[in-house]
Amino acid sequence: MALETLFICQPYILGKRGGLKPQPPISYKTEPQALQRASRMMEGGSVAGVDVVRQTADPEMGDYDEPEFLQRLGSVPKAEN
Repeated sequence: MALETLFICQPYILGKRGGLKPQPPISYKTEPQALQRASRMMEGGSVAGVDVVRQTADPEMGDYDEPEFLQRLGSVPKAEN
């Protein structure tokens, strides 16, 4: 089992009716890279919001742990408990 730690930026844009639409997630090798990219997305105004999450996974087996939110910027969906 080859566990990996994934750092993912999940951007959101506003849909036609004002709802949030997820865009393709972007994976990074390090937490600082993901956090920096999220800040740049928000500063650039191209997204309504972005979540940065850390997730441990074994992609070969298709096993993914629950994501841990590292940063939530702008308009993002409510986190499920």
